[in-house]
Amino acid sequence: MLNLQNNRLMNRTVTSEETKKLFLFCHKHYVYHYDLQVELVDHLASSIEEQWQNNPELSFEAALRNTFKKFGITGFSKIKEQKQKELMHNYNRLLWRFMFDFFSWPKIIMTAAFTLVLATLFKVVENDVWVLATIFTGLIVFILYYYFRIYPKNFKSAKVNGQKFMLLEQLKRGQQVSFLAVQLALQTPNLCHAFNFSVLQNNAGIFGVSLGIVLIIIMLSGEMFFIPSKIKEHFMKQFPEFAV
Repeated sequence: MLNLQNNRLMNRTVTSEETKKLFLFCHKHYVYHYDLQVELVDHLASSIEEQWQNNPELSFEAALRNTFKKFGITGFSKIKEQKQKELMHNYNRLLWRFMFDFFSWPKIIMTAAFTLVLATLFKVVENDVWVLATIFTGLIVFILYYYFRIYPKNFKSAKVNGQKFMLLEQLKRGQQVSFLAVQLALQTPNLCHAFNFSVLQNNAGIFGVSLGIVLIIIMLSGEMFFIPSKIKEHFMKQFPEFAV
């Protein structure tokens, strides 16, 4: 009987009740995002069980205190910052891959076609302001439609079943970029006045501006549609029980 008890102590693992306590511990120390809590709880549980291998009679609370001391005075804040940077880096990389894809066959044909059409408009239309005003007005209208109709219906979901997810908060980046695009569009008259359209007086300048506008539109489509769909896809794989 004594040997059986010793074996149980030697093979001691974190129970489901203790796991709940670990989630509460993370929340108490300002970790409110469920996906980050899952990672931290897994790390905490592994560290506690390692301590039990050397000292099976150590209490759960003491083992947790020993583990938390390893994080130092910053606690979990450094882990949160690292996770945010990791997510930002991963999705920035996806965005750049999405944009470079438009310079590979066959999408490069579409990119070149839109650029040439826009460049032709700058040459044909006598007043370049009308071309820019039409493009940016259309852009503003579409962004407003996206913000009030498309985004809430397809992507808005910072909380699921009362849980916050750091992954889902990355969905806000599309909104932030669209707001910047609106600001850029609203500043177009000032920019036009400042540059006095000197850049549009030669073919190289016209092509450069046209390509720049096309690239901005591609980037916006990536931020507003491609990245959110990828975030949703990754979320569904990681947390199928919270599928939205």
